[in-house]
Amino acid sequence: MGMDRRLVVCHLVLLFLVTCQVSPTPRNHLLEYRHSAEQWLSTVNRALEHAANRQAILSWQIHTNRTSEAVKEFSNEEQSRFALNEHLCQLRKRWVMALLSQTQQKMMSRLCHGIRLNEEQTRVLVETSARLQAIYSEAVVNVAGLNYTGESEIKELMAKSQNYSVLLEAWTGWRNAVGPPSKELFSRMIEINNLGVQAAGFSDTSEIWKNELGIKNLEQVVDDLFATIQPLYIQLYAFVRGRLAAIDKTGTVHPDRPLPAHVLGNMWAQNWEPLLPRLMPNATLSGGEEATQVLRRRYSSFTQLVVVAQDFFLSLGFPPLPLNFWTRSQFVRPTDGTKPVCHGSATNFYSRDDVRLMMCGEINEDDFYTLHHEMGHLYYFLAYNHQPFLFRSGASSAFHEAIGDSIIYAAMTTQHRRRLGFLHSDNNVNQKDLEIVNLLRQALVKIPLLPYSLSLEKWRWAVMAGQIKPDQYNRAWWNMKLKYQGIVPPIPRSEKDFDPASKFHIISNTPYIRYFLSSILQVQILQALCDASQQGPRFGKPLNQCDIYGSVEAGNRLREMLSLGSSRPWNVALKVLTHEQNPTIDARPLMDYYRPLHEWLLSENRRLNYTVDIHEDISVFNNIEDLAANF
Repeated sequence: MGMDRRLVVCHLVLLFLVTCQVSPTPRNHLLEYRHSAEQWLSTVNRALEHAANRQAILSWQIHTNRTSEAVKEFSNEEQSRFALNEHLCQLRKRWVMALLSQTQQKMMSRLCHGIRLNEEQTRVLVETSARLQAIYSEAVVNVAGLNYTGESEIKELMAKSQNYSVLLEAWTGWRNAVGPPSKELFSRMIEINNLGVQAAGFSDTSEIWKNELGIKNLEQVVDDLFATIQPLYIQLYAFVRGRLAAIDKTGTVHPDRPLPAHVLGNMWAQNWEPLLPRLMPNATLSGGEEATQVLRRRYSSFTQLVVVAQDFFLSLGFPPLPLNFWTRSQFVRPTDGTKPVCHGSATNFYSRDDVRLMMCGEINEDDFYTLHHEMGHLYYFLAYNHQPFLFRSGASSAFHEAIGDSIIYAAMTTQHRRRLGFLHSDNNVNQKDLEIVNLLRQALVKIPLLPYSLSLEKWRWAVMAGQIKPDQYNRAWWNMKLKYQGIVPPIPRSEKDFDPASKFHIISNTPYIRYFLSSILQVQILQALCDASQQGPRFGKPLNQCDIYGSVEAGNRLREMLSLGSSRPWNVALKVLTHEQNPTIDARPLMDYYRPLHEWLLSENRRLNYTVDIHEDISVFNNIEDLAANF
């Protein structure tokens, strides 16, 4: 009797017994059924692992050196992968979920998760995505007579320059280079993805993205979390605007109007840390110097920065990264004429210990901390490498993003910055001033990302749901930016522009609300690691002064959670970290971390009479045309 026939007979017998609710199913019958399921799932996991490895290899080829042949090969592989997933989804229906173990049920449920496209749709989607990423990675912007290629170079210019004319030219040039050519392609990508998820039973792509996070009423949850954090953001925003307006001699920044998007030290206004020397001109009282200068003086190659970033994880008891990581990764922009996608990313090849980093790194503070973030992904990959393929992912995508950033928090403490040589021991430095400067530095990096990520994803969810049409893209984008971030475009924009394409995650179709949730989770994770090392509030020490470098106890607790992969729900993974009975994603640790800074900002904004309520500003403008006319 063949396997299929035996399964059918077993299904019928077991279903009869369960349906009729007679005496318990004979143990040997149930065990045989589950054993058969285990064997089948083992075969499935091996097949999916092989397909994922092949997909990663071809994707790496496209991202390191895009050619038409590589794109065609990747397209063919994607078609095969979609066909395999659809075949396995159909085969899964032979199994009765109620008769399987919980682990088997969880694996089975993952087999019908994802988009379903036919051969032609797959080909068009792959080609469209490749063209979008080529436009982004190959864009060249001329600023003040000099050419800047790709995201990494123009991003560094935005961080370094204090000349508002240069910043405006760079800001506008990047959006002109990547926006208009991408608009139609982006619309096509959204349309095809929606067809794929609708074939899988979802209303649109945003629904399947939200489901992945495993949080009921996700939109309400993120709104509530932002409401908790918003008072801190408003005070930070008011201080930055007030200070920039006070020192601005060009009339670019007004003390009572929304901030122009190009003056915040970042191409997307999501990281304001480059502003620190202007906001706190006496920050040298902290006894340090610019971190980038220290890094460039100490290290001659970017690989050395990778070693230093790895050192933090080694101090927690993690093993060194595999040898092939160092030989197969791309750390800096190639000099052989190839045109890689330079956006920093970590890749799992699902083959033994093959994990890699893709960057066009520069020796600077921003890329130094980016390395810590990507290291979080790499060590997560390796920690759950023993799991079956269907469980080889994070507890959720938000957890995957949070791990490295929780280490960034730890690496940005006063103690560790002194350890790195960014601060000097000076008994004459006021420790409270030092604490405020360091918290402000971290807040400028971390806090603006929250409204930025929320505005980006709310815009895209509405696009995917058909609530924002292509002829409304840019207007809706800037209305969201104004509502959540309080920023405006520095020059009038129209629907001929497509400013969302200035962000890699838009053209690569990468979900972004994970970064919002990650920004909350990473402080919860830090607090749990501090508890493990007997530091933090529970041990009478402020959370922002916790130094976990060298704590094997913290590393053990983190590895225990990472090793679960996606085999358990995210709240169970969080419980492993926090040791709380029913943990939830909670913004209170973040607010506790920044409490000294929040109190200082409240005092400073009152003392300097800075306008605080950005909502009054937002209500002045009804739409993008009014905004441009009033700016």
